[in-house]
Amino acid sequence: MKHQPKPNTAFTLTELLVVIAVVALLGSTLLPAIAVSKTKVEKINCINNLKQIGFAYRAWEAANNGLYPQTVAVGLGGARDYCTHGGNNATTGIAAVITYNPGMVYMVMSNYLVTPKLLFCPADTIHVGASTNFSYPDTLSVVTPAHGANAPALSTYTKVSYFVGADATEADPQSVLAGDCNIGNSGTTGNSPSTARFGATVSSVLSAPEITPVAFSTAAAWAWTAYDLHQKTGNLLIADGSVQSTTITGLHTFIQNATNSIVGPCWNFLP
Repeated sequence: MKHQPKPNTAFTLTELLVVIAVVALLGSTLLPAIAVSKTKVEKINCINNLKQIGFAYRAWEAANNGLYPQTVAVGLGGARDYCTHGGNNATTGIAAVITYNPGMVYMVMSNYLVTPKLLFCPADTIHVGASTNFSYPDTLSVVTPAHGANAPALSTYTKVSYFVGADATEADPQSVLAGDCNIGNSGTTGNSPSTARFGATVSSVLSAPEITPVAFSTAAAWAWTAYDLHQKTGNLLIADGSVQSTTITGLHTFIQNATNSIVGPCWNFLP
């Protein structure tokens, strides 16, 4: 019995080129969609982080006479002395900006935060990554939590993505407790993005690791940066417990609302 020759099942050159073209077409179509999906997931995770931070604030203030840690003196277990305050709540007795450490607000609430990973936005490319523990060197880049003229300078950048609203109070539900750090007023006009975040000479890059406290003046001059974190947008934790994802226009609105009861409230940006 004669064996029949096996049919030739290999791709012809034309068929191979067609397959390559289809794969390339699918790649060019799907990759942008995957990138957009990743961006959305990062933003949702950031919102969830801020919601958890909001729960920690509520739990802490419930145990401390309705006050947030940034409004309670260090001697009473709070972190007010580590923050720069604006308006009629100005902090006194601290010699230089570099001796502030508003990240202590989060450290004071560490029992309620549970994990330091909540302090790191998954879209953050400014900081090196999330902290693995609530130690001062790992989370805040200092050896001790001391404050005042003899406090140690920050040795490097922190692992905290969110600023601290130093003058936020539970009594003012429109005040801003925290939010993404990619805010600045460099080169802003109208609703254009900032070219650098507060404290940085160019986008993302600080000239030296130091705390940058900024009090509100002209709301329209503040904007999200174009390329950091969520790119021209960002998330804010409000004292009413909500987390708001905003554009630059929305940021202006929340800044204006936050000044209704506090004149010149101050936001403290960590390096």
